[in-house]
Amino acid sequence: MERMVVCYHAPALAYRHLHETSGLISYVVPELEARSALESAVRVYLLLSRFAKSQDVDRLLEIAEGGVSQGEQAEFNRITADLRELARPCLELDVFWRDARKELL
Repeated sequence: MERMVVCYHAPALAYRHLHETSGLISYVVPELEARSALESAVRVYLLLSRFAKSQDVDRLLEIAEGGVSQGEQAEFNRITADLRELARPCLELDVFWRDARKELL
C-alpha cells in the first residue's frame, strides 16, 4: 500500500486504507469526505473566521496555561471539538487535493 501511495502520489489511498483496516484511526483523524477543493477551502475559511472571532482562542490559551482543571474540562472539550471540525476541511484539502495540480498536467 505504501508504495502505491508514493508511486501514484495518492494520499487518499492511505487514508482509505487506514480507515478500512484500523478502528484506531478515527480517534485521531476525523471522517473525511472527498469534497471539491473550493468547498473544502470555503469551509476552512468560514470555520477559521468564526473561531477567530469567538472568545474561544483566548479562553483555550487561558485554560492551557494553567492546565485543564476538572471544572474547565467540559469547556476545553467543546473548544477542541470545534478545532477538530476546523481540522476536517484542512485535512480534506491535504488528503484529496494535495497533488491535484499534478493530475491536471
